[in-house]
Amino acid sequence: MKKLIDGYRLFRENQWPERKTLFEGLADEGQAPRTMVVACSDSRVDPTLIFAAEPGELFVLRNVANLVPPYEPDKALHATSAALEFAVRVLEIKDLIVMGHAMCSGIQALLNGAPESAGDFLARISHTGLD
Repeated sequence: MKKLIDGYRLFRENQWPERKTLFEGLADEGQAPRTMVVACSDSRVDPTLIFAAEPGELFVLRNVANLVPPYEPDKALHATSAALEFAVRVLEIKDLIVMGHAMCSGIQALLNGAPESAGDFLARISHTGLD
């Protein structure tokens, strides 16, 4: 945790003063990204770093193995579907990228079954493809 707090302090000291106008503009005017990226939540894969994107340029959704569930408008909670709908219908993004990566343990669980330590959610995905 100390490393994260130190990182935040460095951001406030070094980057915030240089980018204050950018962040305040995004806060005042709202976001208008052209592109949405659906990416794996794997800590090794950072879409903004990979695409050299600035704040406000990408609308990013991250989840295990960058899975996109089927369209099912029912009473259940669908966070991934809600983010997609928001990006397409509200933000009116122009481009949608589903970004995979090598050595994805989420895809390995999908193909080979979830590890025994997986609980209610990963096990369902790995056994059925999606629920």
